[in-house]
Amino acid sequence: MSKDPQQKKIELLENEIAELKEKIKAGNLEFKNIADSSRKNFLDDVIKESLKESEREKEQILNSLVERVSYLDLDYNIKWINKAGLKAVPDNKRIEDIIGNPCYQVYHNTDNPCEGCPVTGTIKTGWPWKEEISNGKGETFLMSSQPVLDENGKIKGVIEVMLDISMRKEMENALERSQKRSKALLNAIPDLLVVFNDKGLFIDYHESTEFELFQSESAVEGRHLTEIMPEHLASTIIKNTGTLHNEGSVRTFEYNHASTGENKYFECKVVKSGIHENACIIRDISSRKSKENDYYFKSFHDVLTGLYNRAYFDEELKRLELNRNAIPTSVLIVDVNSLKLTNDAFGHAFGDQLLKKVSEILAANCRKSDVIARTGGDEFAILLPGSTLSRAEKLASNIITACNESVYDDIFSRPSVSIGCATKVSQEESLIDAVHKADELMYKMKLQNRGKHLEQLFADIIETAQTRGFETHRHISNLITINKLFSKKLNLSATTAEKLNNLAKLHDIGKIRIPSKILTKDGMLNDEEYNTIKQHSIIGYRIVKAIPEFSSIAELILYHHECWDGSGYPSGLKEKNIPIESRIFSILDSFDSMTHDTPYKKGKSFDEAIEEIHKYSGRQYDPEIARSFTDFLKEENLESILS
Repeated sequence: MSKDPQQKKIELLENEIAELKEKIKAGNLEFKNIADSSRKNFLDDVIKESLKESEREKEQILNSLVERVSYLDLDYNIKWINKAGLKAVPDNKRIEDIIGNPCYQVYHNTDNPCEGCPVTGTIKTGWPWKEEISNGKGETFLMSSQPVLDENGKIKGVIEVMLDISMRKEMENALERSQKRSKALLNAIPDLLVVFNDKGLFIDYHESTEFELFQSESAVEGRHLTEIMPEHLASTIIKNTGTLHNEGSVRTFEYNHASTGENKYFECKVVKSGIHENACIIRDISSRKSKENDYYFKSFHDVLTGLYNRAYFDEELKRLELNRNAIPTSVLIVDVNSLKLTNDAFGHAFGDQLLKKVSEILAANCRKSDVIARTGGDEFAILLPGSTLSRAEKLASNIITACNESVYDDIFSRPSVSIGCATKVSQEESLIDAVHKADELMYKMKLQNRGKHLEQLFADIIETAQTRGFETHRHISNLITINKLFSKKLNLSATTAEKLNNLAKLHDIGKIRIPSKILTKDGMLNDEEYNTIKQHSIIGYRIVKAIPEFSSIAELILYHHECWDGSGYPSGLKEKNIPIESRIFSILDSFDSMTHDTPYKKGKSFDEAIEEIHKYSGRQYDPEIARSFTDFLKEENLESILS
């Protein structure tokens, strides 16, 4: 099918125009063969075609943009709009509803320009304008307007560009929320975060809320870590960082730092956070370390004395058993004398003080290399690596001397020990056998010195009683004299008479625990003071009960203030429920006390004392014993015998 002549002519013209364009570009266009009028028309056609092609290129470019681009006149009417802009127009709008109509009607179906529209700002001022605008659908747009000027520089229209930045804003908001969360988390934790590069140069930090390892003023970017924090810590951080080669790799170490006299512990976690960037998270673990150290200490130490315990002693015994370099190894077994007496008489709190005193003496006399352990209730053991038997015996002698010379507040808190020593002199011998031998020697010494120790204790009790003024040698001597004579009158057995003699010596022993201000008070005691005084019979019972040689009179001491009618103390016993020795002694003690002056009353005469006993017979005193005693007083010339 042949082409239409008109179509051929158009194709020919297009080809000529194309050739002309090439010649214009090459700069060799010649007009000598073209008539002037034809030349002018031809060039006009070429220019018009070139302009059309330029417009088409611009239109293609604008239509390829994701931004919504439109050209508006000064009445907001849309003169031109790109494809992205058309997509934002409601589907029910036709092209004739768009071109030539105000943008606010086209886009929003309103009668007035939108509030805050940048086009309004450009129309009013002639300046470019830009605003972020959000609609009710959760969308956000970046709107900008650019003035279009005529040849006189006056604004004749506005190019409006709208970019949907909803996704970007959501990402920004999400990033901001994430940053706020991260900041809140950082602020909530007590850790110190330090960021630095591979050269150890400081970049940034987040300070701890609980501790400070460097002053914020010194934390300047670019300074070396050793300049802004403890040098040893900084060097250790950098050293550990050098072992990290992959991003995300971590190394943890602990750091000890003395601050304001307090030993602080920190856990440092170094992280390879970037190619040339590192972070160190520092946490104060002092509390945790304190608990760990406390747990470790309690596992191998005696809580009361602070010395090693039995568990540690046994472990050290096994270690030294195999250590050839420790030969000879000596062992001391140390037992605290009269701890049971102290505990029974005054309670374990008092006994604990005695144990502490002994432990202090042991620690003061031993070397740091010696192992001192509390291995039982009243027993200590000392291991002396590399020590001969002679050195062990010298140490034992020093400990005993230190006990004898120690300062003490009470006779029952005076430290006294029995010690046994033994030595392992060769690898063939057993260190455990040495422990057993030392233990046997300790018990042998304890038995040998038991009588001497109790004798000394008894002498101290009497001396203390007399020193404090609540018991005098005269009173005890008078009671023994009266008892000797009255026991014969009653035909008492030698055993009973001896009990009464010991009762005379120890009946008020419990008063050594009564405050001196009460015992020596000048005047009558008030109810509270009298109730305190009444405790002495119970205290005396506990003390004497703990001394085997005198335990048989413990109950007699407990009840020597009971009354025949049940009005006495501490138990309110009546009549023959009161031991006979206590009933007898009650009269003897009252008589001697009545006939001598006391801090709060003048002594009575013999006759007055006899009358007093008659008066309280059947009330305070056993009537039968009271009658026998008054008869005895009349028969014997005691006034001349007693001082």
